[in-house]
Order: sequence, then C-alpha cells, then structure tokens
Amino acid sequence: MRPSTIAFALALALATTTAQAQETGDIRLLDFPIRDLLFRVEDLAGRVQTLQVRETATETRIELPADILFDFDKADIRPEAAAALKQAAELIRQGAKGTIRIEGHTDAKGAPAYNARLSQRRAASVEKWLVDREAVSARFASNGFGAQRPVASNTKPDGSDDPEGRQKNRRVEIVFSKK
Repeated sequence: MRPSTIAFALALALATTTAQAQETGDIRLLDFPIRDLLFRVEDLAGRVQTLQVRETATETRIELPADILFDFDKADIRPEAAAALKQAAELIRQGAKGTIRIEGHTDAKGAPAYNARLSQRRAASVEKWLVDREAVSARFASNGFGAQRPVASNTKPDGSDDPEGRQKNRRVEIVFSKK
C-alpha cells in the first residue's frame, strides 16, 4: 500500500472515531495538550526512518530507535542515521530551552551493568554527533539507563521472548524543556 493511501486511511479513521466520540459524548479533556508527531525521514538509500516526537506544553521528547542509530551491540552511529539526527537537531534549534537530556536505553537481554554502560556510550555518541556534525551549541546531560525504563514488555505474557517489545526498548531519547 502506498504511503499516501495509508495516510488517507488513517485520517479517515481518525475523523470517524472523533465524530463517533462527539456523538456519544465520550470525549475526555486533558489538563494539558499532548501532541504525538511522527516524522518520516528518508536516508540516502531511500529507506524511511521514523522520528517520533511527543510534546506537552512544557517538554519535547524525541525518540530515536537504537536499531536506526547503531549496529547491534555497538555505540558508533551508523551513517544511515544522519537524516534522523539532522531532523532532531533542527527540532532542538527551534525550541529547546535549558539543558538537553540525552537518555540511552536498552532491552533486558544481557547483564544490567553491561547494558548500563552500552546505553551510556550510545547517549554520549548522540551528544557528540549533534555537537560535532550539527554544531548544536547547548548544555547536554547524557545518561544511560540500561533496561531500567522500558516502554514495552521484553517478554510475552507466557514468559517467552518478545522481540518487538525488546526492539521498542532499545532507543535513545532526546528530551528538552520548551520554557
């Protein structure tokens, strides 16, 4: 299916769901707006990479999958990650205030101490790339959390391995204040 067809189908589904929610009165207001944005970035080979951005009134969080940034078990940034990192640098330039946090995360495979070191090295690599290649001049704080902050389960309910969940947990997040 073509991307334009998928986008139209998603827009139609969202409009239908919103209309149904309005008719039934099933709308809940939040105290603050949250925007989830998904940027499509093409690398030099024409492959589409995703840059997921979550915004609240006070904070922006950019999530970069580690599988895009790094080879397995490595902390060196892959050349193919340049497009996604350039987009992240532009978002930082447009709205970052104060210290920019770069947080590295891993899945639960491997020893906790090893994962903590790997996630720290990956966060530091992203910081170095942004400073050296994109000349982002800001205060950075890079931290590695290993597998301490998963966004998905590393195992299925029956206890077996969940590769999709583990993949979501392998990520680097760039977080900054907007105020």
